Amino acid sequence: MKLRVPAAILGACMLLSANGCSFLELSLDDSLRPPKTMGDEAEIEKLISDSAKGSYILKYPKNGNYRSAIITKDLDGDDTPEAIAFFRGKDETTRLHMLVMHETGDGWKVSGDFVTETTDVDCVDFAKITENDSLDILVGYTTYSPNVSFLSCYSYSGGETASVSAGQSYSAFYCGSLGQSSSSEVVTLSLYNADNEAKATLLEYNSDKRALYAKSTVAMDPSVVSFRHAVFGEMGGSVRGIAVDGAYADGQLCTQIIYYNRELAVLRNPLYREKTRNVTQRTAEVFCEDTNGDSLIDIPTVERLPYENIESRENTADLVTRNTFDASNETLERQNDYALNPAYNFCVKIPSSWESGTFTAQLEDNAMRFFEWTGKSLGTPIFEIRAFDTAKWEQGKETDGYTLIYRDNRHAYALKNSTDRDSRYSLTDDEIKTSFSLLGDTG
Repeated sequence: MKLRVPAAILGACMLLSANGCSFLELSLDDSLRPPKTMGDEAEIEKLISDSAKGSYILKYPKNGNYRSAIITKDLDGDDTPEAIAFFRGKDETTRLHMLVMHETGDGWKVSGDFVTETTDVDCVDFAKITENDSLDILVGYTTYSPNVSFLSCYSYSGGETASVSAGQSYSAFYCGSLGQSSSSEVVTLSLYNADNEAKATLLEYNSDKRALYAKSTVAMDPSVVSFRHAVFGEMGGSVRGIAVDGAYADGQLCTQIIYYNRELAVLRNPLYREKTRNVTQRTAEVFCEDTNGDSLIDIPTVERLPYENIESRENTADLVTRNTFDASNETLERQNDYALNPAYNFCVKIPSSWESGTFTAQLEDNAMRFFEWTGKSLGTPIFEIRAFDTAKWEQGKETDGYTLIYRDNRHAYALKNSTDRDSRYSLTDDEIKTSFSLLGDTG
């Protein structure tokens, strides 16, 4: 649940979604050789044409942050970008070239031409994996097996590019630091299929063998059919890890936490236990983020607020709890609670003074209404938040008694406060306003 203004938890998100690649598809058509260009582009195009010995077809990475067939990236930190191009010759059906180029005083030169027996590029990423000072190139190539790609690594230095042995298959991979060093590790995630177990693997670089090797592996939930979101970051207690949100076949989500336990020298996934329901399993589309700017990953758990009967269950709001992970005992620690209205894209932070099980919230039409809970039925109304069509709000239609919280081009969100000032649930209008937040694009 990524929150946007206006909100009490307005602090900027300090954690970035993990660099890396998953198999979520983006449809991009292959393009034939582009028209002639001038300058650097023309020189790069000529090097590609010379390597292809004529016509070629550019190949676009299907996933990740880098979706161009020709990627420019300053690998060695000299403020001059290198170029990486993916293509196949017009008559090559199962061979794909990765051409690395660098600029010299005499123009652009080829640093390496690597040919792989594959048809497509899954993903490209850059990270400091080897021991040189340059960014290394991580490339995932597709296979004929669904959701299975294989990882390759290339090291650039002094105008030369060399292949680093990797040979790791994956469904998604991410780069980041699981320790305190400035260098990165690679974590590959594999979904269960007929040939592979569901697992996470920590890869590190071995300078003697000039290869990435599997330092540690841990089992993952074999019922997860796709990875939806992942974030590297602090877990607390000087522990860094990656929180992975995955989906089951029925659309429910769960979170798995992958971190490296240095005392035991093993990769851990403590929220997954075989034949035990994951405590984070949920139907609500909420994901791991840093929602309050404390630089710790917040992990969601979800439960339905109290309801009277099965008929009213669907109209009862979900309570989303944001938890932090305590690596010392591998448990979740409750931080903040939110009532969720996904249909109208907002949530309300629950005051810490409200005791669990003593209140509930109903979703009715375009409103979220809070009530005291007697233990069996709805009690006294507390307040409501309603999403008006912006045009109707501006015209003042059916807005009597409501106070504006926030307005955009689509909706005007307004509150109506019903509580008695002597009630233990009493909130001021300003307190209700600051408890309100819009949901971000990641849920």
